[in-house]
Amino acid sequence: MSEGARPSGRLDPGRIVAGALVAVLVCFQVNCGSPRDLEPELPRPKPRSGMVVSESPLASEVGARILREGGNAVDAAVATALALAVVYPQAGNLGGGGFALYVPHEGEPLFLDFRERAPATATADRFTDAEGKLSTELALSSPWSVAVPGSPAGLFELHKRLGSNNFTFAALCKPAVQLARKGFAVDASLVRLLADDDLQARLQRSPGARDQFYPSGKSLAVGERFVQEELAVTLEMFGKQGPEFFYRGLTSRQISAELRQQAELHTGKSVADVSARGLVSALDLDDYLPVWRSPLRGWFRGMEVITVPPPSSGGIALLQILAVLDGFPIEAERRATAPGSAPKSVALPERTLHWWIEGLRCAFAERALHLGDPDHVAVPIDRLLSPEWIARARVSIGEAASADIQAQAPAREGQETTHLSVLDGDGNAVSLTTTLNSSFGSGIFVRGAGFLLNNEMDDFALEAGASNQFGLVGSDANSLAPGKRPLSSMTPTVLRRGGGSVALVIGSPGGPRIITSVAAVIVRTLLFDETLSEAVAAPRFHQQWRPTLTEFEPGWPVELLDALRRRGHVIGTPDLRWGRVQAVSVSDDGIVEGVSDSRGTGSAISVQR
Repeated sequence: MSEGARPSGRLDPGRIVAGALVAVLVCFQVNCGSPRDLEPELPRPKPRSGMVVSESPLASEVGARILREGGNAVDAAVATALALAVVYPQAGNLGGGGFALYVPHEGEPLFLDFRERAPATATADRFTDAEGKLSTELALSSPWSVAVPGSPAGLFELHKRLGSNNFTFAALCKPAVQLARKGFAVDASLVRLLADDDLQARLQRSPGARDQFYPSGKSLAVGERFVQEELAVTLEMFGKQGPEFFYRGLTSRQISAELRQQAELHTGKSVADVSARGLVSALDLDDYLPVWRSPLRGWFRGMEVITVPPPSSGGIALLQILAVLDGFPIEAERRATAPGSAPKSVALPERTLHWWIEGLRCAFAERALHLGDPDHVAVPIDRLLSPEWIARARVSIGEAASADIQAQAPAREGQETTHLSVLDGDGNAVSLTTTLNSSFGSGIFVRGAGFLLNNEMDDFALEAGASNQFGLVGSDANSLAPGKRPLSSMTPTVLRRGGGSVALVIGSPGGPRIITSVAAVIVRTLLFDETLSEAVAAPRFHQQWRPTLTEFEPGWPVELLDALRRRGHVIGTPDLRWGRVQAVSVSDDGIVEGVSDSRGTGSAISVQR
């Protein structure tokens, strides 16, 4: 696609962004299933129901209500995302950004990039301390850690271009306004987060966040009604005026003022003496645009895999992993491996797990070297998804772990991201992921507007060879530059059958673990015949090249992990689980299953046609 729109109610053709200049439509066919080009096209069966899956039952119900009242998948996704901005403050957001993948029942898929952008005056030296060393505090919790938010522009653009026209944007905002104004009962998961000492210290530094989440000096309590009147007003005006209100109106001024005041608190200097260099300004907000890009497309076991292009690394890594695995004799390994007494979810062949781990190493090594914002750097998408790359990666995998693997030469996202998956009764699908980066983002609360701001600047490679909060290493491809979008791991994905109908809508939060979580569910359902519920609930593992450690969730057999250690793998077994996959599957005969990961507190709500 080549169309971008200014984030307001009016179009400005002179500033439309040509996403197609840098986005590449990729179809790779390496040892994978392929479209049956010579067969006659059969009618695409529609699903028997619609489905909304998100990390909040309240938000899922908002989306389901929109479907019941005649909305399509985009209407429901936008309304659900807006509701998450109210009921899921740790990640649902107006102050962050994200990606949306739209796959219609008939026609071509579309992808919208509303990732945050660096301010025009941002420079890497803003993130070094007095000794010239990279400062974690400056990168994660200072006013300079905030990038220009993209979610308001992105959600409005989705509605404007792909909505059903049965709802005004104000109508899609209304359920969120009501939730913010009337309040909702605080659940135990939010209270647990607010009790964390490090998070509490970060939020307490922001007067607005302190008043919002620790009223009268105490944290919100389970069952307490959480009312957010300032956010209700912001959402109401956003619904009436569109992005004009957020990017050029009152909210823009509130964001700029809050960041300057936070800079004063941070430096101890008066506002008049504080340099605004590197802070998000009114000009940065006015200049923000979402971008339509071509999604990446590949094939795996007879399924078309439609996924996210750069500036996310998720899509490329996912397609690489699937293609590498597809060339190994996994069926033979399954036949040769007796499951014994282990549950089906963990009775995977040890050799297959070894191949899988090494394939992840190869993909994450390339991520570190080559991936960044395609509007600023030349991302070699064709080469990274070529048969040559896949073959070389597969051949490089021997019988032992290869922790020193390097990227091929040319021939913690934060845990508080949130994902929602929607399928409507006509078979149209939306996979949408948004983020603030860290839990509660920068911790900076915009007083008067009622929402938190992101800390996405940490997702840039702020120093050569340095890692971000999730241990991810970057290169010049992801270095900081004015107006640039930081590299992401978000991986909203949709699978279609060879005949074209949607088979799976999936995504997850979890920083780099997003990629491994999404890949795990796809591999388990397509290669190991697990149901969607089984695949989502199964224990996961994560490998991201650096550090060399491969982490396994609780639940894996000790003898399997010991066998991997004998191959040279460094194994970690932290007492935690990661990712909160939100997924919808559609069977060949149209039966729809929605699964909200038991690692979280979300819900899947079915809507009959």
